[in-house]
This record gives sequence, structure tokens and C-alpha cells, in this order.
Amino acid sequence: MFHPLLENPSLLKDQDLENKIMDLSKKYHIAARLGQGGACHQIAMALEAYQAEQQVRQRKQMQDTIKKQNGNLDDLINID
Repeated sequence: MFHPLLENPSLLKDQDLENKIMDLSKKYHIAARLGQGGACHQIAMALEAYQAEQQVRQRKQMQDTIKKQNGNLDDLINID
């Protein structure tokens, strides 16, 4: 779900993205303890957007790592 007040998470650096996630997680827990259900819902939407972007980046890094490892195997196998 897209939160209308969010900046584009894909423009953030990795560290900034992690900081936003940690900050929103803290705010979510504070709102939950205070019984602010509406605020929790809004924070959860923003948190989900940032976490989704983080997962996309991690998945891309994993795919790049796998491609690099698979590319190196070509020189190890000699079929004559």
C-alpha cells in the first residue's frame, strides 16, 4: 500500500533507509503502547513501503552475488 506523504524510498541511500525503518518501528511501538490505533495504521503503511524497498534491494544484491559466483564456474569445468 502506498502512503501519500512518503518520499520516494528508492531515492534513499541504504543507511538512510535503515534509519527510517528503525525510527518508524520505534514510533509504531510508542503509538501502540499509547493506544493510538489510527497512528499505528498510518505508521505501519509507511513502514511497509520502506521495508518493501529494502527487500527489493537485498534481493537484487543476492542475485548479483549469485551471478558473479556462477560466472566464475565456467573456467573450472573443462570438457574435452
